[in-house]
Amino acid sequence: MPSTGYIAVARTSGVPRGLLASFTSRLSGGIVPFSTIVAFSQAYGGFAYSGIATAAFMLSGAFLAPTRGRLVDRYGWHALLWGGISHAFFLVLAATAIGHVPAWLAFLPLAAGGALSAPVTSAVRTRWSRLVTDKQSLQQAHALDSILEEITFVITPLITVAATAVLPAQACVALGGCCPLIGVALLYQRVTNTPQTAVPHVHSLGKQRTGRRKSLIWTSEGQGVIAPLIVLGLVGGSLNVLLPATAALHGHITSAGYLFALFSVGGVIGGLVYGKIQWTRTLRSRYAIAGATLAAVTALLAPALGTPAALIAVLLLGLPLTPLFVIGYLLVDERLTHRQTEANSWLGSGYDIGSASGAILFGWLLTHTTPTLLTLVLALVATTAAAFALRLTPTPDEHLNAEAAEPRQANSATK
Repeated sequence: MPSTGYIAVARTSGVPRGLLASFTSRLSGGIVPFSTIVAFSQAYGGFAYSGIATAAFMLSGAFLAPTRGRLVDRYGWHALLWGGISHAFFLVLAATAIGHVPAWLAFLPLAAGGALSAPVTSAVRTRWSRLVTDKQSLQQAHALDSILEEITFVITPLITVAATAVLPAQACVALGGCCPLIGVALLYQRVTNTPQTAVPHVHSLGKQRTGRRKSLIWTSEGQGVIAPLIVLGLVGGSLNVLLPATAALHGHITSAGYLFALFSVGGVIGGLVYGKIQWTRTLRSRYAIAGATLAAVTALLAPALGTPAALIAVLLLGLPLTPLFVIGYLLVDERLTHRQTEANSWLGSGYDIGSASGAILFGWLLTHTTPTLLTLVLALVATTAAAFALRLTPTPDEHLNAEAAEPRQANSATK
């Protein structure tokens, strides 16, 4: 692949604005969870409330993401605008409440802010297959977007660490909540200044989805595509609690921000390498391999926690992060084109569901055992990512390759 491939994709009409909109909206996803954990641990003590608070924000947003995607399909980009406004309002309200009201009451505006957030990144992801036509360029577009996402999460923990040094953590929650409005404004301006044909998927997909259908999560293909990212989210959400807890035992809690940044750096490296390779393996087999790699590197992290080796282990743990997302989005383009916006929303919400579940579960388990033991348990759970990927039905190409391999094996046996 030419080294200029990413540059060529980035110059495609409509791509730069979409990338910028995704970048600004994702700042909320990087700043709000980490600053929420810091704010609740400082205001109420311990990590149990921190895990529940993060789960309230992420789970409410994750479970309703497909619904918000359908609203955007039906009502256009105005739904994104109202989502951005609602998200900002409730997170500013949550920031005002933390430390001044009982913890359970502060959970409520966090949950509302997550539930009403604007699905900017899902809307942008759906556009890539319409802006970029050939498979290799589409892979690069998804990889470029995912790399930019990881760069965002490299930056945001460092921003949060620096901001909490001069501002209350509650203020960081409010600032993070206002970030998606910028992304919404970029996309909204794009639509209001161009003909409706520039974004045909907004209304055409809405018309396709008027009847009642079984949710993708209950179909075998949907589970094969979505479940590995739920497992990935479980790993990431657990780290949101395990890393600060380990840092608190060996220093200051906010030093975990550097480990979060390294996790995302690993994702950037993995995405860059993945996007530049001309793959011969099918998406199904690549998905399973990436899932198995996730489990292996999670196991490596357990003995490294609390030591300098954790820096390398967390970096390695980030390597399969972006490839798993890119493969998931490519599988949507390959297998779920009839429900593409909903499927793209499910990928993001699936990760968030796993992340929120990991934060609340491992936050509670930390009161009963050690971070090292929990990380080993997490590695066992991570093995299910590969198992779910293998649930996908083989493509015709895989059947043809298997049939072609049989004569070659027979010939080699007679020699």
